[in-house]
Amino acid sequence: RRACAAASEGDDDDDEDDDDDGDDDEDDDEDDAMSWTTTASMRDHARDDDEDEDAGGKARREGADVGASGLDGARAARDEAEARAVIEATVSRLKDRQANKVAAASSGATAASRATKRASATGAKKTVRKSEWDSFVDWKTMEHQEYETLSDAEYAKLTKKLALEPEWRPMVSYLTSLGLKAGDLEKMLINCEELFNRPVSRVITRVEYLQSEVGLEGKTLRQIVNKDPRILLQRNRHSIPRCRYLTKIGVPQDKLADVLGKQPSILHLSVQKGLMPRVQYLKQEVGIAAEDIPLVIQRSPAVLTFSVENQIQPRVEFLRELGISKENVVKMITRHPHLLQYSFEGLGEHLKFLGEIGMNDNEVALTVTRLSQFFSLSVENSLRPKYEYLTGELGGTKETCVKYPAYFSLSLDQRIKPRHLFLEQYDLAPDPFPMKYLSVKDEEFVLRADRTVAEFEEYKEEMIPIFTAETARRALLRQVTTSSEEQRMELERKRAEYMRTHQELARKREYSDRVLKARNSHRMLLRVSNRRSR
Repeated sequence: RRACAAASEGDDDDDEDDDDDGDDDEDDDEDDAMSWTTTASMRDHARDDDEDEDAGGKARREGADVGASGLDGARAARDEAEARAVIEATVSRLKDRQANKVAAASSGATAASRATKRASATGAKKTVRKSEWDSFVDWKTMEHQEYETLSDAEYAKLTKKLALEPEWRPMVSYLTSLGLKAGDLEKMLINCEELFNRPVSRVITRVEYLQSEVGLEGKTLRQIVNKDPRILLQRNRHSIPRCRYLTKIGVPQDKLADVLGKQPSILHLSVQKGLMPRVQYLKQEVGIAAEDIPLVIQRSPAVLTFSVENQIQPRVEFLRELGISKENVVKMITRHPHLLQYSFEGLGEHLKFLGEIGMNDNEVALTVTRLSQFFSLSVENSLRPKYEYLTGELGGTKETCVKYPAYFSLSLDQRIKPRHLFLEQYDLAPDPFPMKYLSVKDEEFVLRADRTVAEFEEYKEEMIPIFTAETARRALLRQVTTSSEEQRMELERKRAEYMRTHQELARKREYSDRVLKARNSHRMLLRVSNRRSR
């Protein structure tokens, strides 16, 4: 009975521990182990008590009545059987509970593993199904759209040349329908192969937006796709804020296509972090008026992509350091915003040319201010030949360039030479040649020679090719001369290096000779000394 009561109490304690701990597996395992140990100990003690009780019962039965002894023995046996049954039931129940926990943990891990495998398999199936569906939609789109598709022979020819995949045929057919050639497709494969794996329907939607809302058509659309094919991967909702901001600051809607055609990367810039800070800097720091900002953007859309700290600000400061006032810097950038993208080496080369012809700092500042596109002209192929013709044929000087800097913007072969020589053949060319003769229209110019516009046009048609060939010949001669000069300088450099090396070798040879003579003299002295000592 004591064993049964102890086992029942241990069982109750185990149940209470299970109820209190809930899902804590470690505590349950510890309680089960303790219960197991306690139960086993109780069972051993119960056996000892039973043995002691059996021995005592035997002693009592020897001296007691036979009937009473038999009744007590039967009752003790029944109690012992009941106690053993309770103990065995408790032990069995604890074993079952432990086995159930291990099985539950194992089944949970197995279920999680199965769920993971099922999810991955489902994802793979979805990916495959999505790809197959997109391919199916692409082919149906190609069949039912109005654009012209490629024939089998044409696609086979492109495949052989560009190594195209079979599933790319709908996309290639649509791109060729936009006017893209094999060379354009090759560039797109190199720069943006991802485009060919996208659904054709999305690209069609994108192109329709660019055509209807932005105004990109025909040549302009092909131009923007060639420059930046990733523009077809962008969602329409990402392009709308950029276009709205450009129209908000004053860019006309009909000019939007030209701006984006020249610089499609504008559609990739953030309005808050990219476009707006640059516009604010041009207005607030540079000083460009708000109504002139659209003109600057239309003339050079790349301004919106320049870094303020690394590109715009250094060039603005460079111009101001030349002595150009803030107002004139604003005029230069407004008239010729490409000025902000020239390298400092190019700017320095142009300023060096003005210094070579005798201009001081004030004259340089005045010249570049009045001719904003001065830095876009080539020094060797444009500025220098025009200045040489001005001083050699027209009777002009450095002051002429300062007073009429627009002279450098005129074509030497199509404007300056034809007008000067046309008057000169009639002995009507003044010396120095007036610059206003170069700026007036043809109708007013021919009146100086009392000739008609038709005669002047005929003269230009005959002489301009000759002037162009002569200029090309001089440019080639100048290039050869420059090359010869470079070769001469290279030979001089090699000659100087050879002389320096030869002198160094001679110096080393002379040093070696002196060392050899010193050694021989030392040996002779040793020999003489040895002879005398003998």
